[in-house]
Amino acid sequence: MIRKPAASLFVVALGLLAIPLLAHHGTAGVYDFTHRITTKATVTQYIFANPHVQIYFSLKNDKGEEQVWGVETVSPGNALANGWTKNSFKTGDQLLVSFVPAKGDRHFGSCPQFVFVATGKRLGGNGRCGMGGEAVDANTLPVKPGYTAVEVQMPKDTRERPESEQEK
Repeated sequence: MIRKPAASLFVVALGLLAIPLLAHHGTAGVYDFTHRITTKATVTQYIFANPHVQIYFSLKNDKGEEQVWGVETVSPGNALANGWTKNSFKTGDQLLVSFVPAKGDRHFGSCPQFVFVATGKRLGGNGRCGMGGEAVDANTLPVKPGYTAVEVQMPKDTRERPESEQEK
């Protein structure tokens, strides 16, 4: 009889823990999946930490104003599996970057693609945001107003990626 209340408490606790996990990945209300920004940028900060690797960079809008934007990517474990390390980005690196911006005036985004200007090396996704039938191809989205004059053409994605660190 003592085990039944303990088992019930365990099930309730497990359910309460699962709620934040499900809520964590809800992005429908956060990002503007109707626009993209594709431009040149300079890395200002790289955070290789849980729960998501974040990259911050400066870019210019159509008015020539410099802005600092950030993007969230995958977890550090998934980043390693995709060939990223804690040293993949350095402050001052020049990039071509394409991403889906957050809604409103927040300078944050998701679903990034990066190409290093100096080497042509590509990191990040292929522009496909989301899973299954809900997925959006960011490459086909119009450019966010205010960033059309600074738009750059991303090189064609050959799907070549760096060798996984986990396979070395």
